[in-house]
Amino acid sequence: MSESPARHGPPSEPYAPPPPTRHRGLSRLHVWLGLSTLATVSIHGALMAPGSSALGQALYSADPQGILIGLLRIPWDGLPYAGTLLVFFLAHEMGHYVACRLYGVACTLPYFIPSPPYLLFGTFGAVIRIRGTIPHRRALFDIGIAGPLAGFAVAVPVLAWGLLRSRVADPTPPGAVGAYAIYGDSLLTFGLTEMLRPDAAGQQLLADPVFVAGWLGLLATAMNLIPAGQFDGGHIIYALTPRWHRVVSLSSAMFLIALVATIALRLGEPSAWSAWAIVVFVLGRHHPPLPNEQPGLGFTRIVLAILALGILALCFMPSPIRVVQF
Repeated sequence: MSESPARHGPPSEPYAPPPPTRHRGLSRLHVWLGLSTLATVSIHGALMAPGSSALGQALYSADPQGILIGLLRIPWDGLPYAGTLLVFFLAHEMGHYVACRLYGVACTLPYFIPSPPYLLFGTFGAVIRIRGTIPHRRALFDIGIAGPLAGFAVAVPVLAWGLLRSRVADPTPPGAVGAYAIYGDSLLTFGLTEMLRPDAAGQQLLADPVFVAGWLGLLATAMNLIPAGQFDGGHIIYALTPRWHRVVSLSSAMFLIALVATIALRLGEPSAWSAWAIVVFVLGRHHPPLPNEQPGLGFTRIVLAILALGILALCFMPSPIRVVQF
């Protein structure tokens, strides 16, 4: 046993790691954003509900009584859409939140983001802000995949319920002029429609607001699972193999750009993926390193990664939405 040589001068202070970021609970900003989003999605849902044209006609004819009745019905008419859509976004973000808390990573509660009705379905979605440091690849994987899994578990039954509530569209009267939206199919929407609505074979379904909420949940899940950057899919890819993250991210961006170009050339119309392709290309090539990138993920997480890829394939819509004039 040897002794350390004597040190001269005052003893050095022991190293102390910085204190962890304190978790923050519900704030006034959470409340105001939540109430604002509830209002905008309720209005959007009411405008999609059967019979909503009465409010439009009252506004057009400046009928005060009709306008008042229509406005008073907004909370009730918009509730099915608003409730199911907000539950989906809450489930998705709480999946991330719970995973962060399990690993001791400080984060905020979900912030809901409102948008004007008829613009992006009344909301831009919801986000949480991660304030702490994600310690290793397993934590990154679990935090990244928890949101899509939780959201998907809500979106599927909502979509099925919305399909059952939807009715077959009435034939368009001869000489009618107007426009309507076609909600694009994914493998999952196509399969559920074939299973649950065989009565609508060869006909068009008039999308119920609850169906739109479930459909939007699948679209948001697909967008988040795109394997690029710091999206949920990007976290999963980085946790699986950090060295291949940039290549996979660029490949995802190129795929979306090629899809947008193909739709423009074949159909002569812009694609709903255009803006997201730009976002993925500009922001999707970088992922910050982790303090510890050595531990592998293990068999179970690799199976979950394959499951996430399958969910992306089921939810992805080549042409999410189109507006048809007649």
